[in-house]
Amino acid sequence: MRMLAVKSRQCKSLENKYYCPEIFLDAVATKLTQTAVLFLNVEMLNDFYARFPREVESKLGESMLGGGLERFAREDPRIKRHLDLIKRKELLELVLTKIDGLNRLEGVGRDQNDRESRLSGKRPGRRGILF
Repeated sequence: MRMLAVKSRQCKSLENKYYCPEIFLDAVATKLTQTAVLFLNVEMLNDFYARFPREVESKLGESMLGGGLERFAREDPRIKRHLDLIKRKELLELVLTKIDGLNRLEGVGRDQNDRESRLSGKRPGRRGILF
């Protein structure tokens, strides 16, 4: 009987929704269902997009502790070359700072020798030979 009432002429228009509440309720239920599904999809996708990168990062970070990350990065030849260049650059900078330190020490020593020779009356070019 309900199906016959819904299919009747009186219930075909939305203006008569008060006479045929099933049509109105069916439309509301359909709309609520669609909205709920969309809402759940958005919430679930939001949750996934927010958590997934952090989960992957934490799992990779835990397994890559102790040099594992560098080993993993060195599997790519381009990255391996880049890491080798960085290592060489650091070593060259270390050597440069040590050479600069030695030059400074040598310069200080040379300055002291020059001062001592001037005070004693010796010429810097003729050390040890007196005329």
